[in-house]
Amino acid sequence: MNTVTAISPSDAYHAPVDRSRRHFRHIRVLRWTFRRDGDDAVVCELALTGEDREYELRAPAEWNPTGLQVERFDDAMTAFQRHAMIERQLLDLGWSLDEFESERVTVH
Repeated sequence: MNTVTAISPSDAYHAPVDRSRRHFRHIRVLRWTFRRDGDDAVVCELALTGEDREYELRAPAEWNPTGLQVERFDDAMTAFQRHAMIERQLLDLGWSLDEFESERVTVH
């Protein structure tokens, strides 16, 4: 017995998959800019790491009580508490919050 299998045109054609965006992810970066005496600026950033496992806080080492420029935290609350410590130091020394940004960044 002979068997013939027919393939309809809709079964044979599959639309190409756009793989260019498949490996890109987006994270949210929170950025605080403090200013004093005109041009002096201190920038603090808080974001999830690319793996969504930790929160990363970036601030100039001289303003961070730990002396580190980059710190990683397991939870958001602890990261925000550290940011609040840095912010309190800056405000106590005459700095003021000039700008707050929330930016969506692409991670490759």
